[in-house]
Amino acid sequence: MNLWSADTTWGGEFSPMDGESVHIPKGLNLLVDVDKTPKLNAILCEGSLLFMPGPTPEHVRTFDAMYLFINGGYMEVGTPKYPYTSKMVITMHGTVKDPYIPIYGNKVIALRFGTLEMHGIKRTPTWTELDSTVLPGATQITLNTVVDWKAGE
Repeated sequence: MNLWSADTTWGGEFSPMDGESVHIPKGLNLLVDVDKTPKLNAILCEGSLLFMPGPTPEHVRTFDAMYLFINGGYMEVGTPKYPYTSKMVITMHGTVKDPYIPIYGNKVIALRFGTLEMHGIKRTPTWTELDSTVLPGATQITLNTVVDWKAGE
């Protein structure tokens, strides 16, 4: 298991910076143990990208990228047996004008012959209904039931 925070993970250098890309080769298990990653350009995951929950339910971990391509690899944010118990924010950045991955698009978590697992703390209810139709361009909606969503739900 390689830790994101360890210099040895990155060949004795420093961890990736804003705008850089990361390749996780087959056979490498990379545990994201930092609270916030830089805004990365692309992540090509052919190995394993794992997220461990923080010490408390209120702990927030953020992961930012323009493209995340899981190609025969594995990404895990909790499992059915060990759900992710703190807060996880994954933000995909980009605009409609940014280059796209053929078939998958841009601003994307793409999956090809791989596994993406996201399991969080069980919530009830697990769904909600809108009070009325949402019109294009609406900035606010009213829900019958408000649900605080966490990774895996």
